Amino acid sequence: AVNCYTQYFSGLSCPEFNISTMKQYQVAKAKLHRYNFIVVLEKLSDPKYAAAVEQFFGVPGITAKRAAFCERSSHGANKMHPLVIKNDTMEKLIDLNKVDIGLYKELTDCLDREDGQNYDFPKLDPSMFDNVTEKVPYHEFDKWKKNQPGRRHKGEEGNEINITIVSEATEERRLGH
Repeated sequence: AVNCYTQYFSGLSCPEFNISTMKQYQVAKAKLHRYNFIVVLEKLSDPKYAAAVEQFFGVPGITAKRAAFCERSSHGANKMHPLVIKNDTMEKLIDLNKVDIGLYKELTDCLDREDGQNYDFPKLDPSMFDNVTEKVPYHEFDKWKKNQPGRRHKGEEGNEINITIVSEATEERRLGH
C-alpha cells in the first residue's frame, strides 16, 4: 500500500474516483486540521509529552503500562524472525510514501522544537463546553462505573443509556446568568 494515511483521511482512495494523490493530500490535511488535538502515539514514550497530554485532558495515567491483546505474541514473533529491510527497499518505500511522510511531518513539526521539547498545550477548560463529565482515570473506570447507579445502565432492550452531568456553572452560563 502506498500513502495509506493520506488515502484513509481523505476518504478518496477508490480507484474509480481517479483523484490525484496531491488532491487526496489536500483533503486529508484539511480534515485533520479540523481537530483541536491530535495525539502522536509514538511521542507518548516521551515523559514530557505524556505529561502535557495528561494535563491537557485533565486525566492522569495515560502512560500507565498496558498492552494490546497480541503484544506478547507479536514481540515473540519479531524476535524469532526479525525484519531485515535492505537499503534499496527502504529507499523505495520512502519514495512511494513521500506524501504520507510529508503529511506526518507537517502535522508534527511543532512538536520537534529546539527548546528541549517543552510542550505548551493549553489546559482543558471544562467551562467552555455545555456538557461536563467527571474526570476518572481509565484504570479506575470499572470501579467507578460499578458505584454509579442510575448514571449508566442497560435499557429495556439492552441498549446502554448515558447520562451526562451538567455543572452549575455551565447551566448558569447557558441560562445567561
